[in-house]
Amino acid sequence: MKSLTKYRDFEKHKGITLIALIITIIVLLILVGITIGTITGDNGLIKKAEKAKENTEISNEKEVVEKAVVQAMGNNKYGNIEKEELQKELDKETGKEKTEVSEVEENFKITFKDSNRFYFVDMNGNIVENENIVENVTREGIEVGDYVNYTYDSKTTAKYTLPSTQSGYLNQTVSQTSGIKWRILNIHENGTVDLIADSASDQKISFRGALGYNNGVYLLNDMCKEFYSNSSLGITARSVDLEDIENQMNETGIEARNAYIDSGVQYGKTKTYTGSDVNYPNLYAKEKGSGIGTEEVNTNGIGGSDNGYTTPTTETSTKVYSLTVTQTAYSFSNIPASYFKDYNGNSSTVRDMLFTGTQYWLASRSVNCRTIVSFGLCSVSGVNLNGGASLIGSNGNTSSPSTYLRPIVSLGPNIQIEACEGENSSTNMHQISK
Repeated sequence: MKSLTKYRDFEKHKGITLIALIITIIVLLILVGITIGTITGDNGLIKKAEKAKENTEISNEKEVVEKAVVQAMGNNKYGNIEKEELQKELDKETGKEKTEVSEVEENFKITFKDSNRFYFVDMNGNIVENENIVENVTREGIEVGDYVNYTYDSKTTAKYTLPSTQSGYLNQTVSQTSGIKWRILNIHENGTVDLIADSASDQKISFRGALGYNNGVYLLNDMCKEFYSNSSLGITARSVDLEDIENQMNETGIEARNAYIDSGVQYGKTKTYTGSDVNYPNLYAKEKGSGIGTEEVNTNGIGGSDNGYTTPTTETSTKVYSLTVTQTAYSFSNIPASYFKDYNGNSSTVRDMLFTGTQYWLASRSVNCRTIVSFGLCSVSGVNLNGGASLIGSNGNTSSPSTYLRPIVSLGPNIQIEACEGENSSTNMHQISK
């Protein structure tokens, strides 16, 4: 009996031992799982260490970008950023072929090749957060030429005072044009959509002389900003400029521009004027392609569509004994549809939007090298592209052309565009929301 009891006790303890062992193993497995999760999970130590390392690398890369941008801007007497200069400064910071500078819309994209991370820098030298620039965004259901129901802030009782001390012409009062409809001019790869007013404003605006040349681009943009922006969507309007047209030209159109010759001077070529009475608007000294008192031209200046000033200037013109200018004016009468990109197999889509039969200013300055230099603003008249409505000549003579405003707005990738049902038209438009 004793041996049997001992056997039963042994079997009993053996069972308890097995249960305890199983429980111990389970507990150990749980602890191991917790430990592994703590180390390797999404919020684990390894991930946290990797994130901390990544944040440090990002911080270092941004510091490199900031240093290079500051130096590149400092190297330019106009405070602009040139792509080549920015690349040179980055090479100094990181070594050659460690970074690559490219252009995406109006920003510089700086890619660090080792990490494959990239940063955007705007024209003012500010680092733009990557999430604000979305590359390769698709805009399903919308096309160039479509109507979009964009509504600008109502300012029907507001007036824009345009004094003669800014425009060079008589005092003018400008009002908002109501009821303008909008069409898609461009769908960019980063998801930004440009909308152009379907028609120009209903009020003519005049510019004259050196003041008109110096302030024209700024004032055109400022008037559009005042009357055709949408504050709730964060959209700022501006005037259509020559680049908006050139961005829609195909290779044939650009080649025709480059081959354009007026009075024996080809587009992009220079001519030097000498004498005791050679005038130029003061802003021209800041522009790319100008040579004040020299045959060498400025290669780092501002473009013809840049505002030039942060506020309207009272500066007028200056006389020099030698002035070298670059031919930037060109004109096309009855501009062909074949000069423009195809959309859905139709090259007239954009041409017909831009050259609708109406007249309007382009917020772009131009210079025409004839017997005298003609400094002016570009414009569109019907189906004609006018390279420059002369405001002042190098002989000091002035004129005061007048035409209408035509605004343009850009909807960022964060602004949704909901495609309409059925065929798009001026009465059945796509809808937008933030």
